[in-house]
Amino acid sequence: MNNKNILKLIKGQLSSEEEKEVVDWLFNNPKKRKQYEILKAKYIAKNLRESKNTTSGFIANKKRNLKNTYKYVAILMVILTSSILTWHVLNNDLANNNTSTIVSNSLILITTQRAETKEIILEDSTKVTLNSNSVLSYPKHFSGDTREVTIKGEAFFEVTKNEKKPFIVTTNNGMKIKVLGTSFNIKSYPEDKNIETTLVTGKVKVIEENKNTVVELSPSQKATYIKKEDKMIVEKVNTENFTSWKEGKLIYNDTPMRQVIKDLERSYNLKFNVTSKEILDYKYKGEFDNLNIYQILALFEVSSPITYSIQGDIIKLTKTKG
Repeated sequence: MNNKNILKLIKGQLSSEEEKEVVDWLFNNPKKRKQYEILKAKYIAKNLRESKNTTSGFIANKKRNLKNTYKYVAILMVILTSSILTWHVLNNDLANNNTSTIVSNSLILITTQRAETKEIILEDSTKVTLNSNSVLSYPKHFSGDTREVTIKGEAFFEVTKNEKKPFIVTTNNGMKIKVLGTSFNIKSYPEDKNIETTLVTGKVKVIEENKNTVVELSPSQKATYIKKEDKMIVEKVNTENFTSWKEGKLIYNDTPMRQVIKDLERSYNLKFNVTSKEILDYKYKGEFDNLNIYQILALFEVSSPITYSIQGDIIKLTKTKG
């Protein structure tokens, strides 16, 4: 795969099978997704110039009556306005590091950056809330006997019920979640030790593809797949602890600090430097309800044996002496 494949995707020159292959490649390559955005912006700019030249020449060379002249000017204004707005949006996204969207003839790929969430409505009215630093791939139109999407990162799904067409979510770690109509949360970051599926309403089947293990969840149950041990654990939980991120709230109940730190890095777009393994293994219990990072750090010092210092753009955590 290279930039030629990306350009063909942008120009709509790929078959459906080739499109899926390129989009899957972009799904797993953040740097290539950035290249897509840059190449797309350049392609739009080139079309803008060509549209200006072609339309201007057409109007200059054709002797039309006043009514037709107004018509061509109106067409030109639509072309220019549309192109300029698209160029402006793409450049703002690149400059501000915001959501990126890749659209082919049949597939859509949406990426959120750190400290960003996004709501997406699919063709069947299913609502997906995408958490920070996540990627969602889905078809423009659901065809066949299933509705299939792919997730890397974290998302909350509110699936529209359709008994004839199950909704299937595939993670990048060999896990599938199959539902008819329900609401649930999936947390599947490549760098995390576990994959978590938390069911709020309805029923889901969690399928581990390597061993073909199938677990059916009922509301308020969470299935945790431990990657290193290749095993699944099902437990009853308070679902709010695992879905409240949608409202800007993070809740922890004896959660290893290493996981808390990863969540904060994604949610606040910052970096921690931890000086002690004891800190990483420390079980933290607390709630961050739309707090800024300084309030969270102050809570660390009050409620745990941790102190902090800020060195440039890195937050250093140190175990309290004594």
